[in-house]
Amino acid sequence: MKKQILKAFLVLAIVGAATSAMAVTSIVQTITIGAGNTFSPSSKVGLSITAGNTSYTAGSCHLNGTKEFGTVGGSGITGTYNDPSKIYSKVIPEQASTNTVGIPTTQDSATELQGTWE
Repeated sequence: MKKQILKAFLVLAIVGAATSAMAVTSIVQTITIGAGNTFSPSSKVGLSITAGNTSYTAGSCHLNGTKEFGTVGGSGITGTYNDPSKIYSKVIPEQASTNTVGIPTTQDSATELQGTWE
């Protein structure tokens, strides 16, 4: 399931990279992609993605989970977590008691994951 969510993230990253020099997006509900196609994360799952012209970072977590997952891709990837073939993980950020979906670490760089991952 985690890999499916991140694969969907990759599609969103490619769409974002094609339309923007850098777009920071949080996805917590159904969104429209392209010409009327929709994407909705699984129940209680939130996503954070940043895409540039040639790279992206993506992270996701489930509200009741213990870990969040992230990945990178494209060219010009920097930082310690720079292997596009890997899905990294770390402890889920503290969630507010009023949240209805998991809120992952904000990914505000298109070339490296934010925070410390394993």
